[in-house]
Amino acid sequence: MPKKLKLERIDPSTSAEEFFSNFVSKRKPVVLRGLLNDNAFKGRQWTDLTYLATKAGDVEVLVEPIHPTANQYGTDVDRVPMPFRDFLKSLRDDKGPHPYLTTQYSDEDPDAETVFPPPTNALKDEFPTVPRIMGNLFLQQVNLWLGKSKEGSSSGLHHDFHDNLYCLLQGKKRFVLFPPSEIQNLYPYGSLDTVHPNGLISYEDCPVRADGLSKRAACKARIGALERQIDALKATSKGKSKGHSKEMKKLINAHDEALDELAMLALDDQGGEDEVDDFDALMGDLDDVEAELSAGPSESAADEDGDDEEAEEWFGIGTSKSDNEDEDDEDAESDEGDSEDEDPGDALSEEKSSEPSSFSRIPTAHLHQFLDLPTTASLPPDFSPSDFPGLRKATAPYVVELSAGEMLYLPASWWHEVTSTSPDDAKEGDVHMAFNYWFYPPDALDNFEKPYEDSLVWGHLRSKGRPERRDAPAERVKVGKRGRDKGDSEGLKKAKR
Repeated sequence: MPKKLKLERIDPSTSAEEFFSNFVSKRKPVVLRGLLNDNAFKGRQWTDLTYLATKAGDVEVLVEPIHPTANQYGTDVDRVPMPFRDFLKSLRDDKGPHPYLTTQYSDEDPDAETVFPPPTNALKDEFPTVPRIMGNLFLQQVNLWLGKSKEGSSSGLHHDFHDNLYCLLQGKKRFVLFPPSEIQNLYPYGSLDTVHPNGLISYEDCPVRADGLSKRAACKARIGALERQIDALKATSKGKSKGHSKEMKKLINAHDEALDELAMLALDDQGGEDEVDDFDALMGDLDDVEAELSAGPSESAADEDGDDEEAEEWFGIGTSKSDNEDEDDEDAESDEGDSEDEDPGDALSEEKSSEPSSFSRIPTAHLHQFLDLPTTASLPPDFSPSDFPGLRKATAPYVVELSAGEMLYLPASWWHEVTSTSPDDAKEGDVHMAFNYWFYPPDALDNFEKPYEDSLVWGHLRSKGRPERRDAPAERVKVGKRGRDKGDSEGLKKAKR
């Protein structure tokens, strides 16, 4: 039986500074034995479906039907729109399978996705925007995950592009976790661009910086920051010394360089197909930085069975492997140099798919069988284990059981497959329910106060207070399919649980 690791567990009263030092900066997942202790957090009462319907029933949501053959979620099955109240009513029906509420998207404009998508926009007075324990991380989005499955339903193996604080309100979740460094052994649909030093994975069809921003979003923010500085200097420079003139010239030159960079990025996005004569059209709306920021895609008590190994400390990306696994990696490197021993998965990676880049091609049923875990997923009819030899070379995964009333912190790009199970003793609905935060991944890992390296861009974004202002009115939210077309570098498809 493949080895499985246990994850460290801590008290949620840990200080934000200690949490950053021991886990966020080390890119190390951890289970927290309790929910948020912020006074603003009222999520425990959401398990009362009658209360939830009264509070948020009027918003429209998209729900995902289970895949008819794979018998799992996290696929490209089209989502179904319905009022949130109707979805909650459907969960009271004993007959399944039931649809699943995951993260929400705007079909007409994926970049218009709010920080508080439905139904969280109707609940935002009942949770803190940034929980105390997350310190100075910058919020990207919150989500409510809601479904019903007595037997257990899977998300499929994937990773998110943001740091995740996952709060389990009801039911159980089993997580299988691999570090980002195992990307070559886990067969993503996307083609790898780079793995940043903080572990964030970037793909060729949707490249991102280490802080999770696209180059275009960061460039627009830089332009906005420089324009503010220029305006401020103009207001104070009348009759001032030549020093002010030199500073103004420096700012204007930096602004011009940023405009040129944005023009080149816009041309690159168009792929050279159409020439753009209108400079204003090429630049777009420089005030609309927020629309760019939502581009970006994104679950434990430890298993007490005696068969599992004790927890091994995670010291950083790619450093948790045993000696035997290191030998496997050396063998893999030698195999890469031998053209006659090509990995069958290489051919798979060339196939086009509607699945997000960050999802694994490994069938959930095969992953479960390989790890000797119970499963309700089904193997595809054309499945062959020889298509995924790298799975045997992957480092031993963490397998964690998250219970209601616990949280999991998962750094960006940690691979996870999540099996969700409804409780047997719930008073109402028999649902599994979770609420999570996604934060932009920090790339200044030695700085609790300022965890993002690009101080100009992040200083500007914080000054705009973008998360608070990006809220969408509860009665006017539109939602659509879960992703954008591949090749659009400004959008990354979101993951599911």
